[in-house]
Amino acid sequence: MNNQCNTYFSLSTLAKLTLAVLVAVPLTVPRIANSATLNIKRTNYGIPNGAYFVSPTGKPGNSGRSANSPWPVAKAIASAPSGATIVFRGGTYRNVQIALNKRLTLQAYPNEQPWLKGSTVVDGWVQEGSIWRKDGWNFSFLPVEEGKAIDPKYPMAGHRDMVYINGVALKQVGSKANVGPGTFFVDGRNNKLYIGTNPSGKTVEATTQTEGIMAWNSAASGSVIRGLGLAHYANQGLKIGASGITVENSTLAWNGLDGVAVLSSGAKLRGNTISYNGRRGVNGVRSHRLQLENNVISHNNTENFSKSWSAGGAKIIWTDGAVMRGNTVNNNKSIGLWIDESSTNSTVVNNVVHNNSSNGISMEISHNAIIASNVISGNAPAGIIILNSSSARIYNNTLARNQANLLVQDTSRRNTKSNEISKGITWVTRNTIVKNNIFWNSSGTMFFASGCPVKQASKLMIPVTNNNAYYRRSAGKPANLIWGLNSNQCSQTFSSLASFRSATGLEANSLDVVNSSDPFFVNANANDFRLKSGSPAIGRGEPLPADIANAIGVAAGRKVNLGALR
Repeated sequence: MNNQCNTYFSLSTLAKLTLAVLVAVPLTVPRIANSATLNIKRTNYGIPNGAYFVSPTGKPGNSGRSANSPWPVAKAIASAPSGATIVFRGGTYRNVQIALNKRLTLQAYPNEQPWLKGSTVVDGWVQEGSIWRKDGWNFSFLPVEEGKAIDPKYPMAGHRDMVYINGVALKQVGSKANVGPGTFFVDGRNNKLYIGTNPSGKTVEATTQTEGIMAWNSAASGSVIRGLGLAHYANQGLKIGASGITVENSTLAWNGLDGVAVLSSGAKLRGNTISYNGRRGVNGVRSHRLQLENNVISHNNTENFSKSWSAGGAKIIWTDGAVMRGNTVNNNKSIGLWIDESSTNSTVVNNVVHNNSSNGISMEISHNAIIASNVISGNAPAGIIILNSSSARIYNNTLARNQANLLVQDTSRRNTKSNEISKGITWVTRNTIVKNNIFWNSSGTMFFASGCPVKQASKLMIPVTNNNAYYRRSAGKPANLIWGLNSNQCSQTFSSLASFRSATGLEANSLDVVNSSDPFFVNANANDFRLKSGSPAIGRGEPLPADIANAIGVAAGRKVNLGALR
């Protein structure tokens, strides 16, 4: 044991963190398509009698009532009665914005891929030295973000203009003088657009619309959007303000801020691809009872917004009862799944959270969450972080190769809202329970729970930790636990469970394995986290409480394996 108040996570790092920071879960990390191959799922939804049809070449004079006589989108949206279905033929709908003011179902024609784009094809370029100019460009999307959302290293992040050449994004720069190959500049004062890549023989697309589909009017409650693609919008591909909206099997990608923003209750997002958006994949604000299930949420924060403030694969705030289940969340330049600011009763289960450039799963200044049966690997600084949050129950997660597999921390930040405090939302880290998890060979430490920021014993934050397994290739590295015994000994390093058990009385039934050969998984180095035959994790887990078992989708009251279960 070494007394160290600044081990691994410095107090300055923690100070920065305080500012920010039923399906089967696959036990292997899925392979995700790159941006060049991103598409829309092929769907085959039934077409009800009385449906309306649209296409990119639809004519107002057509009947709109058959696949071979489609309308333009605007006419169908205006003409279809509440409760109707509008069927989108495949192709690209340019410079489109849809405001729903009635309950509608918008769906793809069977086996076709309709793309709705907030951009137009730009031609008429004039060469000016080594760059090219478009005159009469009347679109400029200036920053709308508060200053803390912008990383000083990327000052153009708040500018929401976008230009693509043959589907490849150009980088926006702040002046004409900085335009070069692969970049663009919008001169809003003089209505000019400049690019540094020769457009000859290429398709140039530039953003002209702020949102794609706006389900904002309360009369749109209960609408369904399925099988569509929404791209190139300056703000969001989809903005939801009405209740009970369902979005499924759609692709929301390459939008300036968010793939989808949910600012209402009862939304269901299922089976979607939400990728390559400028700031966040999913933005939830007071998105009570949000169901985020079976989505791919990847490669978001392409504009490099601040990771500690607003960027995320999916981020919810002020939300009660959100469920995040069965999602694949990978390669976001941000936190993967983020429960933030006074959110309560969250369920985060059966997800694969991999290779995000900040924490995999964050619970910050919030209360009461189930975080269970997730496969979480390759994230930094933490696989799971519990920060100024209470009543987190962390069960049956597989945590591997994260900088810290699990980080639990309390700081001096405290809630001052009496109505929230009365509901247990104190912003004090208390009542964290950690059971049945596998901590596999992190790059820093397995379980970091220093009490130094507020000079306290870690047991105040985490009264129960047991029935876990720790695997390392060598006995001294990485450390199993960093823990505060009391206010004076606020950060002790324990290299073995035996020494930790002796000092704290915790982890009585946990397992410490040091072996050059991994006995747990089929092939963890290849991201295959299935338990191998004879794994010491088999049957070693404590029976689950009924609500956690139900959330994961397994039987309660019987012993389970350690790590992710489904």
